[in-house]
Amino acid sequence: MARIQGRNASRQQFVDAINELFSPQMFTQCSRHGNAEWSAQKVLWVGLLMNWMAGSTLSERFRAARRLVRLVQPRWVLPTTYPGFVEAQQRWWPVLWPLLCRRLRADETFGVAWRVMGWLVLAADGSRFECPRTTDNEKGLQCAGREKTSPQIFQTTLQHVGTGLPWDVRLGPGTDSERRHLEQMLCDLPPQSLLTADAGFVSYELCAWLCKNNHTFVLRVGGNITLLEGLGWEQEQRERTVYLWPQDRRNNPPIVLRQLRFLSPGGLPVVLLTNEFDTSRLRDDVMQAIYGARWGIEVYYRIFKQTWGFRQLLSRTPETALNEQRWRIASLWTLQRLIAKHLSAAGHDPRRFSGAQARRIIREFLQDLQQGDRGPSSRNV
Repeated sequence: MARIQGRNASRQQFVDAINELFSPQMFTQCSRHGNAEWSAQKVLWVGLLMNWMAGSTLSERFRAARRLVRLVQPRWVLPTTYPGFVEAQQRWWPVLWPLLCRRLRADETFGVAWRVMGWLVLAADGSRFECPRTTDNEKGLQCAGREKTSPQIFQTTLQHVGTGLPWDVRLGPGTDSERRHLEQMLCDLPPQSLLTADAGFVSYELCAWLCKNNHTFVLRVGGNITLLEGLGWEQEQRERTVYLWPQDRRNNPPIVLRQLRFLSPGGLPVVLLTNEFDTSRLRDDVMQAIYGARWGIEVYYRIFKQTWGFRQLLSRTPETALNEQRWRIASLWTLQRLIAKHLSAAGHDPRRFSGAQARRIIREFLQDLQQGDRGPSSRNV
């Protein structure tokens, strides 16, 4: 009896944790689509659990997630077919995504982790994910890698560096542009933030937009970008002031930038650009450290691909592959947000999140929740 009571308490604790992040009231603004039985709240629960549970196929994970949701939410009626669930996911995604972002992003309640060395830092980076080699995927997704590479999805992530949590994400086919993805996310930057990114993102348009909208940046520049010197538009610091002024933008003024050169630990030259000239606000060592802190987004992709095994998708059409990737992102982001908040509340660095430990703990916990279940919830699935 004590074991049953303990299991019931764990189930309620699990429900409370999810409801605290995604309260039932949050879904009142989601008007139902006709008489569909897959409400936004049901789709969210099953969609999250699918990617927390083990299973070699998507339909297997769906059945396991649906069975567990029926166990912890016994009053819910859940349709049985996986294709119907996928259709509901795709239908609800435009409504759910803004809600997910608002609930999962870091905020000032994270305390000292909200800023890095006094700056609200966000990092951008992109990565590709392979999809099954089907005719539909090859036609709709394409690939940007070597010959004979599988069709791919390109993901660009904007990460809150202080907590390691994603801030925003964009997806597209393998040939998509991370610059274009970042441009789509700029309007959701928090006020007066600092953006840091690698060389592939630097453009006149990006730097001009960030300057105009009172954001700071620390960007690495590569050899494909031409920087000018000695134009005299501003009071110059020798070897430190450079100008970004490509030929096709000569009808606009040049962007005046401060340059920092140093050698990487491997001995390679690194050139950073910033629009902040006040060295008392952004010292050279801080500028270099902020750029170095973008390693966290590389850790995120490593956890996503290697630790959680999300390197390859299983879906056989572009629409379902993009849907699969969206819910993988949402699932890991939710779990990371729950753990990061717990770490922060305990006075620890939220970036101590361990993807491997989180994967093991959540799967063991969900498996334990289902132990001893022999009622209707586990049958007739």
